[in-house]
Amino acid sequence: MDVLSILALVILILSMPAGLIAVVLGLPGTWLILVASVFYGWLTDFAIITSQLLLGLLALAVVAELLDLTAGLWGARRYGGTKKAMVGTMIGGILGAVALSPMLFGFGTIVGAFFGAFVGAFSMTYLEQRKMDKAMRVGWGALLGRVFAMVFKGAAVVTMIGLDVWAIFFAQRA
Repeated sequence: MDVLSILALVILILSMPAGLIAVVLGLPGTWLILVASVFYGWLTDFAIITSQLLLGLLALAVVAELLDLTAGLWGARRYGGTKKAMVGTMIGGILGAVALSPMLFGFGTIVGAFFGAFVGAFSMTYLEQRKMDKAMRVGWGALLGRVFAMVFKGAAVVTMIGLDVWAIFFAQRA
């Protein structure tokens, strides 16, 4: 292994826990791992991290990020929310994440996204229908959707890490 390959391996290995932490903090850790994997693959002529593996990692990252963007909306809709509630979910999730980011040692981002999605869906539903129980149900649906997205995204990152580790240390070389 030459110096660049070793450097790329170190970067890839360091990106793995960084990507996992990023996901926990509500950031796009999937893309961090994917970029590091592409860099390592490119420097090793795709002999270890192959183009097929990279396509699989790309698919995981795209699905995880799309689900992260839409799960709160789906949850609000599934629990009876209107389009206004879905807009409230999205705006509330973003505002909550931004507002609470500096708190709780970075975990404020995730708490803010969950709380904001709930408050956004709840507020829009209550303002529209003036029914507390309906607004609580829609807010709960938005919160559950965000939690589902976080769990799925975390599982996707762990899978991406596992595939990279397998390819680097355990795959048979042709």
